[in-house]
Amino acid sequence: MGNHVSGMPLWAIVLFIVCFLYSIFFITKPVKQAALRAGISPGKSRNIRVGIFCFYIVYLVYVSVFSLKGVFEVNSIPPKVMIWAGMPLLLILFGFIGNTKLFKTLLRSATLESLVAVHIFRVVGVFFILLYFYHLLPARFAFAAGLGDIITAILALPVAKMVARKSPGHMTAVYAWNILGIADIIDLLTIAVITGANGNLREMTVFPFVWFPAFAPATILFLHTAVFRKLYQLKKAGNID
Repeated sequence: MGNHVSGMPLWAIVLFIVCFLYSIFFITKPVKQAALRAGISPGKSRNIRVGIFCFYIVYLVYVSVFSLKGVFEVNSIPPKVMIWAGMPLLLILFGFIGNTKLFKTLLRSATLESLVAVHIFRVVGVFFILLYFYHLLPARFAFAAGLGDIITAILALPVAKMVARKSPGHMTAVYAWNILGIADIIDLLTIAVITGANGNLREMTVFPFVWFPAFAPATILFLHTAVFRKLYQLKKAGNID
């Protein structure tokens, strides 16, 4: 089993696990806020938040078991980690969660700025660059993934503030930022398929960094889609031009 664990130092592995789990907890915060705004009781709102967190923990355990058995360490196109880890979450989020009555209720009650600001969690992408400096990821992939996440996360703050203050051009900024965030993920997935075919992305198939491809693409795309859906709601209600 040890052969399917990251080559990073133990301190970096522990730090990544802590940061990653906190990131999941962080993205549940606007969900709880939206639930309270929707008139859901504090107890039920907290349960919704805990439920989301627990769902992701169970999913990461499932992915971890497969990675520790070496299931994903096979060169293939598309990579097995995308098929057995990324795709199931994508289907769950877009095929089920996004169509539930609860999700639609929460989306109506969520503020646009909170849906943008939640992307601050993507600063965890700094670990891609750290993996490069330990010679565990190729430069092209590491910097495309790391810088893309970090830039999107940093820009989320001023864009969210523009929305909250209704600053001139704030809607244009949201559209531009959201498209940038989606383009970054699509570009990264393309690079991953090309680079992974050469067997250069082993760290993305072993514990714990397999969590990146298992969690990030599907969750981030879902969150960006939620922003577009919120924009549509606001436009339909006549709150934006």
